[in-house]
Amino acid sequence: MTAKTNLQKSNDQPLSCQLETSLTREQLLELYRFLKMTRMFDEITVRLKRQAKLTGGVFTSLGQEATAVGTAFALEKQDFIAPLIRDIGAVFVKGIIPRTIFAQYLGKANAPSRATDVQFHFADLEKGFVGPISHLGDMIPVMTGVLLAARMKKENRVAVAYIGEGASSTGAFHEGVNFAAVQKLPLITIIENNGYAYSTPTRNQCAAAHFVDKAIGYGILGLTVDGNDIVACYETMKKAVEHARTSKN
Repeated sequence: MTAKTNLQKSNDQPLSCQLETSLTREQLLELYRFLKMTRMFDEITVRLKRQAKLTGGVFTSLGQEATAVGTAFALEKQDFIAPLIRDIGAVFVKGIIPRTIFAQYLGKANAPSRATDVQFHFADLEKGFVGPISHLGDMIPVMTGVLLAARMKKENRVAVAYIGEGASSTGAFHEGVNFAAVQKLPLITIIENNGYAYSTPTRNQCAAAHFVDKAIGYGILGLTVDGNDIVACYETMKKAVEHARTSKN
């Protein structure tokens, strides 16, 4: 049985709308460390960009750190993630260190891409990190392939694809989610709704009242959570992971 921690809104406890959690105090401190690391990384990259020391684009996760860190923290070591470029906190949780990404951004010879790419386009399969690409939504079918391979190898893995709400209107999203649902693959798709699909407001690109309602059409579990509440993100993701790993629906 997992011990539960009751969070009190006082000076010595983290603030959260989710007041009950299975996280220990040590885990809560670890969550804060990843949040702080993500914020510091973003602030430094913005500063380097303004100093013209970065030649590529900078896409920060400022204000979205809790979603990435909280959800990735609920995964196990063998699980895979395919994040967006703004989900860098999830990448840190999976074991990628900031120095590696800075080397990539600065075009260093020791970067994963050997200075052939100055973006976040690299992967580390040993750590369960499948690198992002610019075609948002297309990583969902890729992750179904990862899970099919894991099934053939009899590996107990869960795969997570992060997308913005705009990507849920693309063909790749529907094809990938439908295939995963039919094949009973333990795929978790996280839709991060910031109100805009690049420059298109939500009301102009989706008629659904809530994006989680799209899960109903595929016969899969849909959960919704406040993405700014890191404890709630962790607890909700924990339910999703347990369901994906053990359920056949």
